[in-house]
Amino acid sequence: MGSSIIKHQGIVQDIKNNQLEVMIISESACSSCKSKKICSISEAKEKLIYIESIDNSFHIGDKVTVFLEERMGAYAVIFAYLFPFIVMVLSLFIGYFNNASEPIMGLSVLASLSLYFGIVYLFRKQLGKRITFKVEKQINPTS
Repeated sequence: MGSSIIKHQGIVQDIKNNQLEVMIISESACSSCKSKKICSISEAKEKLIYIESIDNSFHIGDKVTVFLEERMGAYAVIFAYLFPFIVMVLSLFIGYFNNASEPIMGLSVLASLSLYFGIVYLFRKQLGKRITFKVEKQINPTS
């Protein structure tokens, strides 16, 4: 059973150290994605992403197609939205059941979310290895 692929058209903006900076152009392909309601890329018209590539044939301005397996997109949504929501709700429940004041609960939510995103930042390379984009040059037919 193969997983479906999410495709986005993009333009290479910059190339540094085998890393392509690609501006994604959001299209109607997002309409078929199951994660579109909670994915910020479906709402944005342009989004920059960074893709590791050892292919030296890419140049700034090249039109490319960026591929991501749908399950990898769902994985990213879980880390970006679901887990922080759970951390926030747990912080509120802990504060509520310990009779903390509202300002203290608000600060604890901010602190716990800061800690969560700090941990995600520290492990960004490991997460980046699991969520991988693939890029392919678009072939321009010549007249």
